[in-house]
Amino acid sequence: MSVKEDTHRNELLNSAKLEFRNAGYTLSDNDISSSSFDFIVKKKEIQTPLITKKMIIRVLAELDLFKRHTSQELQLIAKLIQGKPLLIAKFATGKRIKPATLYRRHNVPAISLQTLKSFLQDELSKKSPQITKLTKRGGIFVNLSTSRFVERRKQLELDISLLAEKIGVSRQSLYKYERGKSSPKLDSYARILEIMGIDLEQPINIFEKPKKSSNDLDFTIKELCKPKSQRQKEITGYLQEKEIQILWLRQEPVDGIIVNEQREIIDKSEINPGNSIVTGVSSTNEEKDHDRLLLLNKLARFLGKKAIWFEDEESDKESKFIKTTDFFTILTISDLERMGNEELLKSLKLSDTSHQTKSKR
Repeated sequence: MSVKEDTHRNELLNSAKLEFRNAGYTLSDNDISSSSFDFIVKKKEIQTPLITKKMIIRVLAELDLFKRHTSQELQLIAKLIQGKPLLIAKFATGKRIKPATLYRRHNVPAISLQTLKSFLQDELSKKSPQITKLTKRGGIFVNLSTSRFVERRKQLELDISLLAEKIGVSRQSLYKYERGKSSPKLDSYARILEIMGIDLEQPINIFEKPKKSSNDLDFTIKELCKPKSQRQKEITGYLQEKEIQILWLRQEPVDGIIVNEQREIIDKSEINPGNSIVTGVSSTNEEKDHDRLLLLNKLARFLGKKAIWFEDEESDKESKFIKTTDFFTILTISDLERMGNEELLKSLKLSDTSHQTKSKR
């Protein structure tokens, strides 16, 4: 990244954080970041205070710098903390990102800072966010209200063939507009607006997956989350013996996430994000480990999740106070070896319902 791009990104990052704070969101500590995200925000739902809204944010000067492998971990982390991934960017393919327009990169929504500000203001005033345009291959398109479009065409008694000719599109394109299978480009919508005489734009839910996407994750979790070290392989083996799965991450502030599933994880449908645990694994660098352990503690507290720290043997690191908390546990490799299923599940505070069900079969 050039000095200019880095400056743009830092300015954008600070401005994005300010917008979320002004909208009443709580932001994660500056230490809680990675190469796939910059910060996490959370906020209690006004109408349902027991539900906490979470978003995991990545800020980029140039949207095209966002790579597929980074997107994969961002989407996975978002799913496992029950949050939504969002990109805030300034440029796309060298051009400034348009306001009120939704972009996507590798299945992750992206908007400009100006659009973020409007989105958060609409959220505070309980309005539908006025994001009505989206980018696709071929340009910028307008999200059309199909019901209002059809109703207005009938009110004006416009024949489909004649209307298509006036707009400058094929009859088939017009049929697709009416069925919600296609959207008009900006120039076509300008002619529609002139002919129809009323606004027919439909606000977009920026977190809604495209209709053509059948899965909410577009990659194979099993392949992405393989253990990367011998120690991780050992831990994986001990947990699998007790019918507990762990997903290992590459570049996050945590090493992995435990999910209480007895089936082999193949796709997103087999993950239970509400019952997941963030984890860390000790290394040979004690000073670095101490910082990572405290970071894991911060992240667990912020997300309201349980955390597990795996280490080789009992340690005199400054972590004794963490062992006494309800949400943080330190286990050694020998603990994993000797513990039975019930003892380990109790230690992790995981539900053992699925295991009981299996034993009755």
